[in-house]
Amino acid sequence: MARIAALLAACAVGASAAGGPKTIVTILIDDLGSYDTAVNNKDIEYVTPNLRRLSHDEGLRLDRFYTFMYCSPTRRAFMAGRYPVHMSAVQAQPCDNLLPWNLTILPQKLKQAATPWAAHWVGKGHLGYPTTDHLPIRRGFDSHAGYLAGAEDYDHGFNYDAVHDCPGTPKRCVHDFWHDAAPGADLVDDIYYSTNWYTQRAQDIVVKHSTNDATKDTPLWIHLMYQGVHAPYVDAPRWEGLPAGSPFWDATFGDMLHVVDAGIGNLTATLKAQGMWDDALLIITSDNGGIGPGNNYPLRGTKATPWEGGTRVMGFLSGGYLPSTLRGRTFPAAIGVQDWYPTICGLAGVDPTDDVVFDGKARPIDGVDVWPSILAQAARPAETAAAPEVLHEYFPTTTTSIIWRNQWKLITSAANTFWYTKNATHVQDTRAAWPCRNEA
Repeated sequence: MARIAALLAACAVGASAAGGPKTIVTILIDDLGSYDTAVNNKDIEYVTPNLRRLSHDEGLRLDRFYTFMYCSPTRRAFMAGRYPVHMSAVQAQPCDNLLPWNLTILPQKLKQAATPWAAHWVGKGHLGYPTTDHLPIRRGFDSHAGYLAGAEDYDHGFNYDAVHDCPGTPKRCVHDFWHDAAPGADLVDDIYYSTNWYTQRAQDIVVKHSTNDATKDTPLWIHLMYQGVHAPYVDAPRWEGLPAGSPFWDATFGDMLHVVDAGIGNLTATLKAQGMWDDALLIITSDNGGIGPGNNYPLRGTKATPWEGGTRVMGFLSGGYLPSTLRGRTFPAAIGVQDWYPTICGLAGVDPTDDVVFDGKARPIDGVDVWPSILAQAARPAETAAAPEVLHEYFPTTTTSIIWRNQWKLITSAANTFWYTKNATHVQDTRAAWPCRNEA
């Protein structure tokens, strides 16, 4: 019986590789808390109705999806398929060399497919770019529009705080926006609110790709890196926000979330209008846990901490390519950002192997192709209980934390933090109530 099941799984995997998605859209929502959307918080469906629909009615929720505890290492791990701790835990400054040139990053892999993929970068970078050869346009992407540092204003490519990810005197990235291989002076005047501009850019790519005879039969990857909902916490356009008096715990933050959600709804509508939805796979996550007005309930800790609240984030798959038997279900195994590299390579029929040496050590990829495990779950009845598959025996989530076989997490040298409540207030970790506190 086990042998038959293995053969069926192998056939399913082979069929997936042979008939993979024709469109992949990967979306990172910056600094999103695990409880900030209706993916995990049904009480705020009025804030993020599209994310609720895509994750619950049309998607597969990832119950234990892990990133690094802050932005830049997560983003580099996505591109390179390595654990963030194997890439460096440093928050990249614009000129840092933290994604070495000898790595074959994901868009370069997709160019190796039998039919090379079109690849487009939209939004935040934060990878480190010591030379112009490290820009996305020189590393496999066909277009790039976005900023290079870790944060900026939501309008016109200004850096909201010239100290933030922008060292040196004089400050080098007060204006931070790039278009392909040159500064984006031709674009910044149109950026009134970046969430809307990035959405429209992605929609335009979909329409142009699907209506151009030279590209319409080419598989398409859009890497959409929303600036929202990272600081600064500023009002979205008033006509796009939540109704006055909405009960969300922070009005400005709720408006920012609502506009991100509307943008994802608009992009999915465009994919459907262009006849691309049935063969599309969406991968939607955050880059780390929430902070500031964000809410990581019921988890402990925030962005920049190794606790679950800093590293275990909202994530789900959706799109017409996702098997119907998976929609409305939850995938229970512990997986992470490094796994998208081999998974997307597998779906594109490309060998994910990338054995290179940097920092004096051999650095093969750490990621695991999770698609066979996802298909195996699709073959089981939804009501069938089974222990989560162990895809990572030892899974380092930060430099001071590691998960062993899905069940145990060791954290060292971590400061006290707090738990969240449903309304985003904090319960401090004083341990005063711990019954064994004063025991010998």
